[in-house]
Amino acid sequence: MKLVSVCLLVLSMILTAPKSIDSEAKTSFIKQKINERLYILKASNYNTNIGIFVSNDEIVLVDPMSGFNNHENLLDEIRTISDKPIKYVINTHNHLDHSGANEFFKDLGATIISQSNSEYTSALHQRTFDNSFSLELGDETVELFHISAHTFNDALVYFKESNVIFMGDTYMTNSYPHFYYGGGSTGLIEIIAKTLSLGDEQTLVIPAHGKLTSTKAELETYKSNSEKWIHRISELHREGLSTDQMVHNKELARLSTLFNGTQVNSARFKQTIEKTIAVDLIESVPITSNILSTYAGSYTFQDGMKDEIVLMNEHLFMRRKGAFMYKLIPLSPTRFQLAGQVPNRFIQFHKDNSDNVKGLTYYNGKSELEAVAD
Repeated sequence: MKLVSVCLLVLSMILTAPKSIDSEAKTSFIKQKINERLYILKASNYNTNIGIFVSNDEIVLVDPMSGFNNHENLLDEIRTISDKPIKYVINTHNHLDHSGANEFFKDLGATIISQSNSEYTSALHQRTFDNSFSLELGDETVELFHISAHTFNDALVYFKESNVIFMGDTYMTNSYPHFYYGGGSTGLIEIIAKTLSLGDEQTLVIPAHGKLTSTKAELETYKSNSEKWIHRISELHREGLSTDQMVHNKELARLSTLFNGTQVNSARFKQTIEKTIAVDLIESVPITSNILSTYAGSYTFQDGMKDEIVLMNEHLFMRRKGAFMYKLIPLSPTRFQLAGQVPNRFIQFHKDNSDNVKGLTYYNGKSELEAVAD
């Protein structure tokens, strides 16, 4: 009887013990073969779609995921396809679920390719481009196109001969349209239109999350629904409705279900509406480029950190290397909202009696950070 009790105790300890690192590391993947050279992967415990292209001499990855132990798992899965060297990693944008394995593959000899605004993010970057870039891989050409939409460093990745386009987070089949960290709704519609202009009716479109592959017809529907979503929020905002009232709008609720495939909780619904307003619908005051240009320059905070204010396309941007980039929306001649951020995150510029800019205060939602103009 005592022996049985001991055996039961040991069995219980085995069944309830935390999983070891080895057992956690055994991630499985779903895989879709597009052609003899191009594959789409997704880890069973991670929702990011990954591209693997095998050329005559090397391998190209698109958006290697992040996540616990997933880097080694991804490498093991790649080796079931090919043992050729991994020469390039292409990022559709900087967010860690797409760029988290950059350093891992760089250490294996890969070169990281991303849009140049990646310099103002925490993502590892090496070889960058501004508006477009072309990579020749034997009989395959990879064309990259930049339009700010989801972020300021979005890149479409077009495998021309394979007739496949990776869109990153500018297209997801299981979520709302996300355009809060970059070019807003205008950028989103523009980058979708650019995608639809490439290839032909048979072109495969790879969303960042959700389905492994999609079609141009499905992307057209997503574009139409996105435009309806943006337009309806804009209408309700002009009518003076609060976000609490907007979540009860039947048209927005219908579109929410179409984007997500199911109903989402009201908190996320409301937050998404708030973000749309914060990047697209804040009432701004007109300021001439001559006045805006007076704010351009470098500013040093009390902790020694430096931020740069730049004027691009008649808009001010605040950016810091290795950290962030925000568009600034003028609320007054000296006060600017950080686009896409909560209302209590803004910049207040300070001038002296001669109207020269002497510094700024950055209200980050929690504290006031003072900086002097260099």
